[in-house]
Amino acid sequence: MAKILIVDDDPAMVSVLSEVLREHRHEVLPASSPERALQLVKESAPDLVLSDIEMPEGKPIGLKLLQQIKEYNRSIPVVMITGQGTKERAVQALRAGAHDFIEKPFQIDELVKRLDNALIQQKAVHALEENVELRRQLQDKFRFDTMIGSSPRMEAVYRLIERVANTESTVLILGESGTGKELVARALHYNSRRAAMPFVAVNCSALPEHLLESELFGHRKGAFTGAAFDKMGLFQHADGGSILLDEIGSMAPSLQSKLLRFLQDRELRRVGDTDTIKVDVRVLASTNEPLQQKMLDKTFREDLFYRISVIPVQLPPLRDRVEDIPLLVNHFVQLCSKRQGTTPPRVSDEMMSVMKAYRWPGNVRELQNAVERAFALCDNGVFLLKDLPERVLEAVAGIPATPTTTVSQRPAPLPAAGQEMPETAVGSTLAEMAAGAAQWSRGLPPMQLKEFLHGQEVNYIEQVIQSVGGDKEKAAQMLGISMATLYRKLAPSSEEMSVVEKSQPQPQV
Repeated sequence: MAKILIVDDDPAMVSVLSEVLREHRHEVLPASSPERALQLVKESAPDLVLSDIEMPEGKPIGLKLLQQIKEYNRSIPVVMITGQGTKERAVQALRAGAHDFIEKPFQIDELVKRLDNALIQQKAVHALEENVELRRQLQDKFRFDTMIGSSPRMEAVYRLIERVANTESTVLILGESGTGKELVARALHYNSRRAAMPFVAVNCSALPEHLLESELFGHRKGAFTGAAFDKMGLFQHADGGSILLDEIGSMAPSLQSKLLRFLQDRELRRVGDTDTIKVDVRVLASTNEPLQQKMLDKTFREDLFYRISVIPVQLPPLRDRVEDIPLLVNHFVQLCSKRQGTTPPRVSDEMMSVMKAYRWPGNVRELQNAVERAFALCDNGVFLLKDLPERVLEAVAGIPATPTTTVSQRPAPLPAAGQEMPETAVGSTLAEMAAGAAQWSRGLPPMQLKEFLHGQEVNYIEQVIQSVGGDKEKAAQMLGISMATLYRKLAPSSEEMSVVEKSQPQPQV
């Protein structure tokens, strides 16, 4: 069903054409003048315009309407109706952008057929335009300058990717889980001459050996139980483009040999087939496993390793590019805000300091999940420590208090029960702030400030004593306190003493 605008100054013709098109399940917009027709084009966005050239008879007003429609929206197909002896005007209409013309008198079936063909062709054009736009968006999305990070190690990665993107060399992308290996593979593809062709990614660890072979190379009908039809493999789907073999280190040795043959000859043989198929595809591979150790263990072929690692790209873990964390956090905050249609929250200094101190074993993926969690939990448009996952807070709480981890030298009291956690957290170090926020996020009642600070002080003094081999006098000198003060600070607090006293058996009177 389509929306068709009919333009003719003859009411009888408009009525007949409207009835015919409605019978064919089209929506009809009738117009008896070019002025009304142009108004409907702008208000109702028809899928097709069917217009008489001569309105009134003898005057080619339809040609002017055609010009106005094309100036407003060139993608709307216009089919012109012309009388006998006016083919010259029909040629003028085609030159002015008309899709087709129909000469009077015409057969209804022929008219409907011509209009349907125009609509089918227009849909094909729209689909092609959308495909081109999608590929342009993908190319923009995976341009080098949209990859997040400005640290020296990431700049080196960008330079290497840019140099090898437009080559045909096989690239091995190395890095821990969550460092963005697939993002690099897509950047390589969408910045190469293969950008207009398919990009296919397959996780080699997600499928058992026989299924992975069928997925990659395809199979013939009856090749194995359940093979009810011929199937094209992913290498063929990616023909002309690129394929990413993610987690290639988990590929079974028997399949490794078949992949090696393909890389050497660029020919594949489907499971159960005797014929070979020529395929033009660039192979990219990625792994978070040490392939050198796998080669020593004889679980990964040495000749395959050298074939896939023509150009190795090593991605640094997030802990080795801490300076990129603020950029990444801001990027993920903007993404969350765009999805929700809200103003981006502000990230407190304390929260950013804790995120920079955390090791992020899950790398960028873990950081993104933490930001999304904080976005969902934050109040009043500010990210606070309590919005971070407990594992992050607990890990940072274990960091020794040092001058480099000091954020604020002014302790702030914990809130009363039922109040919000303040932005300036308890204590003077990241460890103290993280510990307080972790306790608060678990819903536990906060300890007394004096007790908390005493525990942090004791821990720090003990670490200093341990660092000087147990020499308490030297430790006191380093801390800038007397021996008496050192012993007094190491003594149990009054709260701890009261607990001990209460636990002792009371003398009988």
